Amino acid sequence: YGGTAGGNSLQQKSKKEHSNDLTIDTGSHNPNGMIAYPPTLIQESITGGVDDLIGLTHLHEPAILHALRLRYDADIIYTSTGPILLAINPFKSMKGVYGRGLMELYRMQGETKITGKGGVSNTTPNLTSPRNGPTTPVKGSLTSPSNIVDLNLLSSSTILLTDDGDPIPALYLHRPDGKLPPHVYQTADDAYRAMMHGIEIDKFVKRGGSSRSLRSVSSKKSLGDKSNGGIADQFEIPTNQSILVSGESGAGKTVTTKIVLNYFAMLSRKLQEAMLNNDNVEDSRSSNTADSVANGGIVSPRSLIMGYGTNGATRRSRQNSCGDESSSLSGKDASIEQQVLQSNPILEAFGNARTMRNDNSSRFGKYINIAFSEKGQLLRASIDTYLLEKVRLIHQAKGERNFHIFYQLLQAASEEEREDLFLNDFTAKDFNMTNQSETYDRRDGIKDADMHKEMVDAMQVMKFGSETVRQLMRLIVAVLFAGNMTFSTNKSSSGVDSCALEETEASLAVAHLLGVSFDNLAASLTSKVIFVSGDIIHKGLDVGQAEKANEALIKSIYGAAFDFIAERINASICAGRGGVMNGSSDGSKGSSLLRRGVSEREQSIIPPGGASIGVLDIFGFETFETNNFEQLCINYTNETLQQQFNKFVFKMEQQEYEREGILWKFIPFPDNQDVLDLIAKPRSGILQILDEQCIVDWGTDRKFGLSLYQNCTKHNRFSVTSSQRVNNKFSIEHYAGYVEYTAENWLEKNKDQLPAASVELLESSDFELIGQIKKYVRSEGSKITTKSLGKQFSDSLKILRARIDSTMPHYVRCLKPNDDLAPDTFDPKNIVEQLRYCGVLEAVRVSRAGYPTRYPHDVFYSRYFPLCPDRSRDSGNLSPYHDESTDNLSEDQKQLKRLVSRVAAEVWQLEHDVHLRRLEAERRRLGTNTTVQQQPKETNIRNALARPETIDEFMRLDFSSRCAVAGVQLGKSKIFL
Repeated sequence: YGGTAGGNSLQQKSKKEHSNDLTIDTGSHNPNGMIAYPPTLIQESITGGVDDLIGLTHLHEPAILHALRLRYDADIIYTSTGPILLAINPFKSMKGVYGRGLMELYRMQGETKITGKGGVSNTTPNLTSPRNGPTTPVKGSLTSPSNIVDLNLLSSSTILLTDDGDPIPALYLHRPDGKLPPHVYQTADDAYRAMMHGIEIDKFVKRGGSSRSLRSVSSKKSLGDKSNGGIADQFEIPTNQSILVSGESGAGKTVTTKIVLNYFAMLSRKLQEAMLNNDNVEDSRSSNTADSVANGGIVSPRSLIMGYGTNGATRRSRQNSCGDESSSLSGKDASIEQQVLQSNPILEAFGNARTMRNDNSSRFGKYINIAFSEKGQLLRASIDTYLLEKVRLIHQAKGERNFHIFYQLLQAASEEEREDLFLNDFTAKDFNMTNQSETYDRRDGIKDADMHKEMVDAMQVMKFGSETVRQLMRLIVAVLFAGNMTFSTNKSSSGVDSCALEETEASLAVAHLLGVSFDNLAASLTSKVIFVSGDIIHKGLDVGQAEKANEALIKSIYGAAFDFIAERINASICAGRGGVMNGSSDGSKGSSLLRRGVSEREQSIIPPGGASIGVLDIFGFETFETNNFEQLCINYTNETLQQQFNKFVFKMEQQEYEREGILWKFIPFPDNQDVLDLIAKPRSGILQILDEQCIVDWGTDRKFGLSLYQNCTKHNRFSVTSSQRVNNKFSIEHYAGYVEYTAENWLEKNKDQLPAASVELLESSDFELIGQIKKYVRSEGSKITTKSLGKQFSDSLKILRARIDSTMPHYVRCLKPNDDLAPDTFDPKNIVEQLRYCGVLEAVRVSRAGYPTRYPHDVFYSRYFPLCPDRSRDSGNLSPYHDESTDNLSEDQKQLKRLVSRVAAEVWQLEHDVHLRRLEAERRRLGTNTTVQQQPKETNIRNALARPETIDEFMRLDFSSRCAVAGVQLGKSKIFL
């Protein structure tokens, strides 16, 4: 079995005949039919061998890749690896993988962990109940007197259907261990159950109890099952939780976030329905159970009065795969669950765009903090946004688009809107901001007009109001026309060129739509305001400078509008149930980069006795042909999160060793603090050097580059070649590899300020919306500019890191199987790179730094028992120098200990022989008469024990020390190598 990375070889049946059925091919690799028992695989019926890659016998890159490929070929897109859920984008519709029926299964399984009742089983339940007496199972029933779901009795006519009416795949219904496979629903449910468990402990402690008295109870209702990525000690779990979704563009982060939100909304609606019927729960349970049995209906444990019906659910077609249940209701009628879900189409319209890698790529990061009551009901939420990619407004690469909102409005505008906004017959091909890439549609088949209607409906649900929506569309059209404005050069007798704004249809439209005069618009873009000793001087600009001023105006207006929209969404979802929160922020201070006051808002949305779950949808590690300031900020974010992730995985590894009771001292793990220091260390980091150049009047991008070369060249992670010096470039060695950056336009992007002349223009506007968004504009000379964009971003990451550190994190790493967005195409090189970028291989390195190979006791014995010459005696296997009697152990335990001792000796002997051969080879290299100086005795990093030089020295060590020196450990349930 040891020949393949995953253990057994799997033979997949024809997908046309059995799309969800896989069999084990034992004959192809073992013609004699002799197989070890128990098998190497944890579950022979699981594609790839394991649902959790940590369970692989050999924990290394090829094994992980092999298992992922087997699962992907079988249309299994979710796989666990310790605390991480890997989600591979299938680039096709996945029938049966999402929807209410499957949500119900994971909800029931989650409740089983808490209550010890209900749940999911693949075995026939005991049909004799001490309480209810003999009963007869009903086909299709989700419940039985023993409160166990009999999945073998389910049929396609039961409630367990997808929202399209297709049966849920057998993968989720027929499990040998009765445990559902990895799914993003499972990750969301784990976070919710852990939060509720923490709330219960907090309530108990506040009543004067001790958490120690809960330990025995919690051990029976474990929320920290290692196989599900939890942690062993329940009392180390913070009450607040977080789900961190990451991955490169096109990997599926946005959709995954929406699936998580839909699951939380479903849980909250279930609880809401239960609370409305809580007056007589037990009577309702008995009545509904009887009715269900009589009518052949469907009932679920603990939720008999709140189960889903099979009809009447309205759904948006695009969100059908996510199980979204939001509908187009008015803001007055919409529940808080629907409002949270409806924030997505709004933010996507203004913050997402088509890129080379993704048709709906989020060009900003967001952290959604969801507050729950002490009973687990979703009350309210808040959204914080990070680093909107405003440079996209000015430049788009071939094959990419600007933000969706421009195309949506141009496709869906009514005749009345076109007349009011001067659009006439204009299309996306007529505007510079949308035609430079010559890309106007989406490859995923989504219609911009449909998405615009969905966005407008969502704005009504979020209580924007029709007038606010109309004004936002007016502002968007003003931005579009601003991109079409042109300037002409004016020659002067003094030889100093100036410019003028040409009076075209575009410039006149901009002036009207912004509510300013054409003269004021022209003056603001063709002159610069200089503050000298309290005086104001206006200096003319040339055409190039005027175009830059226009670009700054476009980016400032759009960025302020985005911040305004985010705050309006927060005003709606922060209020939620139970009235307006106390101390909510109006968002008037700072930009969307986690403004000051966010921490107060975060605390204020959590009710007394409640808790929260944060969902982070953040940009993944990026490296392109040309990498600029934005890529440094994005990669700095990923470095920060990677450090947190490494420490968390390291902690998990420690807990695994402690739980198994094995001897260990130290596990080195990759720490990227040096990279973080290179980027953001005070007084010497790249961002600090950039700020220094932004402060002085004579600072330029070239001088910034020279300063980097002078101050950072000696840093191990910083490198620059001769050609890079000439081109003002440099490289940084990130945890995911080297990235080359160009230092062009960094000063302008770091300042991120609207020129004072344009600020005066906005002050003169009579457009109501301009007056509302002015507070979000970063302008020259204002207090808001005390921090550069880089500084604000660095501070925001510190706050974000503190947030995550105060929660129990759950990780979802989204992977893209190929760059062509093609279904059923698995590119191994692409996957490996992403595993490296998203930190999965770093987690593997942490495990390999300790004991990377782990066998359950029975598997270890079945594989290595021929090595033990006499399995009935201790002599020859245990040390003659120590009393290692095994009389107090069972016969199986005795044999296992003898075998482990024998294997440890064999491993040490092999390593010692290799060591001696190396010494001999070195002696021959230096000359036959040269004596090779012996190195000091090597120390085993796992336990700080010196390596013995002879077999006698080795056998004089006690059993645990011999194992530790050989790198073999006998744990309570596993053997570690």
